[in-house]
Amino acid sequence: MKQDLRSQLKNRRSKLPADLQQIKSANIVTIIRKSDPFKQATNIGFYHSVRGEADPAELFNSTISSDKPKRFYLPVLSPNQNQGLLFGEFTAETQFENNKFSIPEPIFNQEEVVTGESLDLVLVPLLGFDSHGNRLGMGGGFYDRCFAFKKTGIAKPLLMGFAYDFQQVDELVPEDWDVRLDLIATESQLIQVS
Repeated sequence: MKQDLRSQLKNRRSKLPADLQQIKSANIVTIIRKSDPFKQATNIGFYHSVRGEADPAELFNSTISSDKPKRFYLPVLSPNQNQGLLFGEFTAETQFENNKFSIPEPIFNQEEVVTGESLDLVLVPLLGFDSHGNRLGMGGGFYDRCFAFKKTGIAKPLLMGFAYDFQQVDELVPEDWDVRLDLIATESQLIQVS
């Protein structure tokens, strides 16, 4: 059933014209920039969008008027599979190479990366989500492994889904290892998960 839903959502996402992707992504960024979690965060994880994903790049590219300075981090696959992901600080000089999934990944030395616990806010890619913060990803479990420590009740970092409105589904049945989102930002709203 999840595979069918993944296929449907991937198909719908791939049919969204590039100009609409850009407009919707810019609207999501506007909503995030006005949010308290973003204003209060210093270390922010985001991602390089691929295959029609809502694109958070404008958040980094735009001039941010905030009392708090912002540092942005991109994920890299951890050599430790149980860890899932690590994060490196993104700058205008960051270089990329494709990882084993053909996703552009920043090139960092091992001493330049940090774990998910070091971040305040993480924008999370997804295929689908529900109002309870359940997330349907691509099925690799990288974000779930990276942030598994949150299942013990640790609040930081806040995990914010970054998605189009149409990616919301009625209900997702989580697996034991799934880590819930704290918020979801779409082009029309910021959903606070209860």
